[in-house]
Amino acid sequence: MKRRTLLKGLAAATAASGCDRGGTTPPTLSFVGQSPERGHMLRGPKHGEAVAERLRVNTLIVGAGAAGTAAAWRLHRAGLEDYLVVELEDAPGGTAQSGHTARTAYPMGAHYLPSPHPELRWLHELLREFGVELGTDAAGRPEYDPTVVCRAPVERHRYKGQWFSGVYPGLGETDEEAEQWQRWLDHLRDLDAQRGPDGRRLFALPVDHSSTHVRELDGQSMAAYLDARGLDSWRLRWTLDYACRDDYGTPLEQTSAFAALHHFLCRGLEEVHDRVTLMWPGGNGELVQMLAQAGEVAPRRRTGLVVFDIDTATGTTRAWDVSTQSVVEIQAKTVLWAAPRFILPHVIAGDPLARGALSYAPWLVANVEVDRRPGGIGVPLAWDNVNIEANHLGYVVATHGESLPDVKTQTGTVLSFYDARVPAPDQTLDAVRNDLLTASLDDLAVEVTGALEGMHPGITPSIRSMAFARWGHAMVRPVPGLLFGDALARAATPIGVVHPCATDVGGVPLFEQAFSNGVRAAERALLAAGQPVDTLIQPS
Repeated sequence: MKRRTLLKGLAAATAASGCDRGGTTPPTLSFVGQSPERGHMLRGPKHGEAVAERLRVNTLIVGAGAAGTAAAWRLHRAGLEDYLVVELEDAPGGTAQSGHTARTAYPMGAHYLPSPHPELRWLHELLREFGVELGTDAAGRPEYDPTVVCRAPVERHRYKGQWFSGVYPGLGETDEEAEQWQRWLDHLRDLDAQRGPDGRRLFALPVDHSSTHVRELDGQSMAAYLDARGLDSWRLRWTLDYACRDDYGTPLEQTSAFAALHHFLCRGLEEVHDRVTLMWPGGNGELVQMLAQAGEVAPRRRTGLVVFDIDTATGTTRAWDVSTQSVVEIQAKTVLWAAPRFILPHVIAGDPLARGALSYAPWLVANVEVDRRPGGIGVPLAWDNVNIEANHLGYVVATHGESLPDVKTQTGTVLSFYDARVPAPDQTLDAVRNDLLTASLDDLAVEVTGALEGMHPGITPSIRSMAFARWGHAMVRPVPGLLFGDALARAATPIGVVHPCATDVGGVPLFEQAFSNGVRAAERALLAAGQPVDTLIQPS
């Protein structure tokens, strides 16, 4: 069925079911977060406009997401305060932005951080600075602020009308399927125990800290990797496909085998390591805000500036101020490009990276406020709730961190619904992206309501509001051959005084990679300013 036909069918089904909220006020619908219209202003830049304001700084940071904020934090830590962060949107955060209802904060994008591997000393140091990591126990294991540790139940899945723990669909599992699942877990443990000839872990963060030993796995898809090992159980493949779509927005057939294994072996493997999930009601937007506060970024940040021209030899940068409708010129010695890499060809001349060399996954995130917490048959509501028999990624509960007594006294919650828009075989990414960005509020409301009805029949009358964040280019897709190929190397290479450092030039859309990219770029700016630098991000 075509999508429009499907949406109309869902609307009709909802009306026929009597889920019309009993004559009460219809839910409030809104678009939040990134403005596609503002981003597309680059297609008609203001080159002919006179300069209304001139500024001069040592370092200009373009983009106030995790990478740009990390760069500012690193400059502040080194004592270099002569910088300015400019941001296209009205609020910082990038794809880690947070939103708010009267009930709670909610994530518009990235929404959790696995507790770091012991070798990520720099990240442990950062979390201690934020008061997230409180110390260590008698065995030397980190202890975290209990208010940010995701409490049990963490995950559950719906299959054949019932809810079960975890995301592996075990109901009706055959002996052969169970044997394949155990073989897969044993394979992960074996890889986790290995070190390359260089002494490094096979899979590490940032990605270039991984051993060179198995980097050739980047050249094949995860589907081919499983084929070669005879792992064809639909249950195993569904679970792994879900992991790839959830982290990268790509299915098994389009995910680098290295990237897929990296998901399990670098960020956390519960079956091997005693790890926890760190989460906040507003998602990683709250983590980025901590970073901004620690770096005292706010006084040196301007939002609503659309950078449309950079002279890569002199650092002269021009931006359009959407509030004053005028051109701002900024003279900088170093420009840290912490905005998505695919935008840069629209801003500079002579970009060595071919257009389309990096591909990006479109995402929809819908935060749905309900006046009653959803339940279901089987295990109770978890933080992450997934429907095995659907293509979307389910939802997380923004208020899951509340203590159990609070949960019993508070009314309702916000369900943060995620959907990575994976193209069908006859679709292109551009077509899927356009479909998302041109959908109306009513279209999206019917679609998300239908998805939630598939998980919780009868939930529609409890919906009070729906806030939709549309990410046309949410995250870089680690397709086979990307991570250690020429395109990514070119994407990260400085162009004159411009240093690309957004999350995407690291190849994986993860906070740890974004932080590393921003810190490294800031250290290059410090060196350019003649300041000695002790490198913060070092291989273990």
